[in-house]
Amino acid sequence: MNRRVFLASLMTSAAVVAVSGCGPKAPYELVPISGVATYQGKPIPTGFRVEFIPADGSRSSFGNIQEGGKFEAVHTPSQKGVKSGTCQVKIYWNDNPEINPVPEEYAEMIAKYGHTGTDVKEIEIKKKDKNFKIDFE
Repeated sequence: MNRRVFLASLMTSAAVVAVSGCGPKAPYELVPISGVATYQGKPIPTGFRVEFIPADGSRSSFGNIQEGGKFEAVHTPSQKGVKSGTCQVKIYWNDNPEINPVPEEYAEMIAKYGHTGTDVKEIEIKKKDKNFKIDFE
């Protein structure tokens, strides 16, 4: 009987954890950000990802580029948004470049604003914005 009670309580605990989401909430306020990412004024295609890196070294947020350059910033699987304040913005190709190379017309953008890029793009996150625009020149 004790084993059944133990198993039932274990299953109940697992269900509570599954419903409550993944991990603790961020210890700071997150600002919901969504919008459009462009390169030289044109929407960036699906397959890229933007990263928002807070200046204070806090956890980054990401946004996968969808059709029309649209993105929504996500901090964790259960939390949307970006930490307020100054952030660096980087852009990545989501695919394996050895199997599916970066489209040629975006190679310069990645060289400038990618992980090891030569340029730094900084933005200020202040308030919720559903029309946030990031232009990688």
